[in-house]
Amino acid sequence: MEPMPVQFVIRPAVIADAPGITRVHWDSHQSTYVEPGRVPRDKVEGWTYADRIRAWTTNLAIANDVYPAPEGFHRMEIQVAVVGGEHDGEHGGEIVGWANTSTGRDADRPRELELEGLYVLDEFHGRGVGQALLDAAIGDRPAYLWALADNPRAHAFYRRNGFEPDGTSKVDDFWQVLEVRLVR
Repeated sequence: MEPMPVQFVIRPAVIADAPGITRVHWDSHQSTYVEPGRVPRDKVEGWTYADRIRAWTTNLAIANDVYPAPEGFHRMEIQVAVVGGEHDGEHGGEIVGWANTSTGRDADRPRELELEGLYVLDEFHGRGVGQALLDAAIGDRPAYLWALADNPRAHAFYRRNGFEPDGTSKVDDFWQVLEVRLVR
């Protein structure tokens, strides 16, 4: 059965979006890491909800040119998918997904643009939200990303969008999971 269509808007994230982005991040980590047994619950939840809100508030302040990146942070572009409420800016609605990009965190980056993250709440999978976020974040530009090696749904999504593994993999030090690099 096809998911019901949903009305949503993609827009640049503002500082006030930190709690909504955090909720999507938290819920997605539960369903992508914890529930399938990829990462122990205590590891995922050790990065507390409050810590994530602080991190996203800082990332959004940097992205919105409130202040330069302090040590440990870098500038990103952050897009959010919003349903309901006023779609004409930063007011109202529920954040159901987000994507963030940067010039890349890796010294050996194969492209000048990295898709650092793209998360959509499970109930909005298959409704075009992820595709719209990807389109807004990188369009058709060359880019790279890291994905869990054991995430066939994500691999299929990125393959449909022209990404292929380039043979590079690493163990994420924080999550202790194997990741593969996808490039287009």
